[in-house]
Amino acid sequence: MLTRWRDWAAVILAAGLILATPAVGRADPPAGCDKTTDPLCQIEETDPGTPGNPNKGGGGGGGCTWSGKTIPCSDPDYGYYVGGGCYWKALVPQPKDAEPPPGKDRAKGQWGVRSCYTAPGSGEVAQVYQWLDDGAIASTPEELAERALAKLKLRGAQIGVAPEPGGKGAVGLPVWLWTAVTAGTWGPQRASEAAGAITVSIEAKAHTIVWDMGDGHSVTCNNPGTRYEAKYGLAESAACGYKYPRPSITAANPGGRYTITATTHWRVVWSGGGQTGVLTPTSQSQTTVQIGEIQVVKK
Repeated sequence: MLTRWRDWAAVILAAGLILATPAVGRADPPAGCDKTTDPLCQIEETDPGTPGNPNKGGGGGGGCTWSGKTIPCSDPDYGYYVGGGCYWKALVPQPKDAEPPPGKDRAKGQWGVRSCYTAPGSGEVAQVYQWLDDGAIASTPEELAERALAKLKLRGAQIGVAPEPGGKGAVGLPVWLWTAVTAGTWGPQRASEAAGAITVSIEAKAHTIVWDMGDGHSVTCNNPGTRYEAKYGLAESAACGYKYPRPSITAANPGGRYTITATTHWRVVWSGGGQTGVLTPTSQSQTTVQIGEIQVVKK
């Protein structure tokens, strides 16, 4: 049975009430009415159709629970799990003539369809239209991981270099490279993000720094390097180092400097919503050094 109540549907929506009556089962809507895209179209279903299965999987895998049972955190038909045996899926496109509930901002929320199983394993689903603010709208676990990552402060290397940036080195002599090890420059850092019934946790650790030496060459170090101390003399760094083959100081450019760019590669492991994954952000920092020729004095 198909009924359109457009004369007073806007009043119901403006009041923030539920528009559609519960629909049991998963029968297809009658021709000419699509409840997934039109909240002003009410559908009453008398045929329960083919029962759904809250444990059928699909979409987001297991990881959410309801009444002690593991259920998918997302469903390709019903959207994202929001608790209580219910899923929510945004209407696409959003109906232009349906106003948000009083006190709600159209730019900060969406209308969607809330689909609730009547009991664990029942296969019967009741559906209603519901407004959700953006902060309450569930996202995919990977999207939540990205949002958790935005909370972290992954900094570029706190660069240490010998010779010191204010001093001068020489062609062929060892250059030591390192970063101070802090939570911001090397990790670990942790954060979490939740939406609906899904919570995703992340842990970020640096694993590699690629040092662009400014002369067309680069050095890849799978460690933070070792801080130089005077006791090492002219020894090479066993952890991370380089030797410049050409000077930065020339007759044409007596103040020439090489710009060293350190690109830190992070490994961010996330888990939640029955899924796991890895994000690979980078961060950068720079310094400069002067490299001259070794002067040989003849007697």
